[in-house]
Amino acid sequence: MRSARRTRTPATAADPGSDGAPCTWTTERILALGATTDLATAAAILGISRSAAYKLAARAAFPVPLFRAGAHYRVPTAPILRKLHLESSPVSTVDGPDRAGADEAGGDRATTDCSPPS
Repeated sequence: MRSARRTRTPATAADPGSDGAPCTWTTERILALGATTDLATAAAILGISRSAAYKLAARAAFPVPLFRAGAHYRVPTAPILRKLHLESSPVSTVDGPDRAGADEAGGDRATTDCSPPS
């Protein structure tokens, strides 16, 4: 008879198409997340486990400012970059010829392969 308990294989923060090498968060990848990101992704960037991040958020002790939107935590990316002592390039508010319509189609928002599994 089989046991009711089953073990899980721990998830790794690796690129899905790679050979299992851990992903690297660069300034460009963090900026590609947009203005905010979810708590699990922010925790992965900062090297904090997901469960520890939620515990810190509940105690208002997360290392960067965050806010709660309904039942979800959102973390601005600019404080993450400052915490890591990375320089962020200024974001242009004027649409140039190469940016016209990029936000409507979602073509400018790059997805990262380092996002934690849902």
